[in-house]
Amino acid sequence: MKRIAVIGASGRLGQTICSAISMQLPETELLCLSRKKAALDEKFISFDPFTDDWNILNHTDILINAAGIIHESGDYAFEEVHVRLPQLIIENRHLIGNPKIIHISALGADSTHPIAFLRTKGEGDKILLKQPGCYIVRPSIVCTPNALLIQKLKTLLELSSKYLFNHPFIPADFLKTRIQPVMPVDLQELIVKLCKESPNNKLWNLVGAEELTFGWLIEQAGKARNQKINPIEIPKNLVAVVTRNFISVWFPELINYEQFQLLFKDNIADKNPVESFIGKSVQSTREFWENEFKET
Repeated sequence: MKRIAVIGASGRLGQTICSAISMQLPETELLCLSRKKAALDEKFISFDPFTDDWNILNHTDILINAAGIIHESGDYAFEEVHVRLPQLIIENRHLIGNPKIIHISALGADSTHPIAFLRTKGEGDKILLKQPGCYIVRPSIVCTPNALLIQKLKTLLELSSKYLFNHPFIPADFLKTRIQPVMPVDLQELIVKLCKESPNNKLWNLVGAEELTFGWLIEQAGKARNQKINPIEIPKNLVAVVTRNFISVWFPELINYEQFQLLFKDNIADKNPVESFIGKSVQSTREFWENEFKET
């Protein structure tokens, strides 16, 4: 029997991964670890990797790190979660049996990137890639119900309908940004496969079947809600100033400046390596988006 521990198990991706392991590797002893004590139920084990003794995990065969944040808060900083945690994993690895490590990063992670989210993700990856038996999975946007991107687009539509006669002001070039979202089942397939095997390739970019654009998403969101959206493009630099000095301060639930910067970075990659490894084609996400934006 193998023992698999998942850090960040109560998050969206963590729960997706734990579910796959439970169903597809039933012979495994699974430890679902969570730092969020208030959100715990009987299936989660309270474990704070920054303060707790790693010896309590005992011998572990595989350690999966699914912890990550998309924006900083009072309790969580990019540097702490994306860089310090990978350092702690390596420092304490010998205490839990030198397990194989599978680390969930983000597509586009780069230790030299000017955007803090991608830079710190890249720094964490760099630490782990130097070690033997470490695998990095960099997924694109994972299509989980009511995810952050969906919430933002719904808010945009609601504001557009109420105040802008369905003519939202959009920064130039935003509608053309390409993304390649991935279905959770493909993330699950890849993680389970990495639990079973140890390939030579240590870095895996995980994307869906097709490239989409933010323009297409807004169009589909409008159709699903019977809104004809007619965006008005305005200079990106002007929107950047307003976002940094006004929206981020007074309406952070709509968007903050870090998220604004990410809107103009293409998020695409080659899907063939993953398809070859898992032995099947990755799924299309078009139907997911069409259904997700329908009003309930």
